[in-house]
Amino acid sequence: MNASLRQRLAPARVWPLAMLLALGLIALAVVLCPAAPVPGAVGNPLLYANGEAVSDGRWSVLCIDGVAYLEIDSPRGQAVVPKFRSNGRVARCALPAGE
Repeated sequence: MNASLRQRLAPARVWPLAMLLALGLIALAVVLCPAAPVPGAVGNPLLYANGEAVSDGRWSVLCIDGVAYLEIDSPRGQAVVPKFRSNGRVARCALPAGE
């Protein structure tokens, strides 16, 4: 913001206080607001390509070192494979705060 405009709008000592107040409110909101859970990332039913459910089959999304992995659990075994995007690159992920 232009210095002359700032001087016209408020005294010079008000701006640093306003900035500190804004930063404090943002920090308080980050601390007090719970992180939204990732919907549908754990315990989803595993389906065959034709849409039929695999008995006792589940899949979940894992986040390991910022990379998304699919954990597949079926009666035949368990596998953890990287999740790929439609362009062929590995999908990235981020854990919600507090986990």
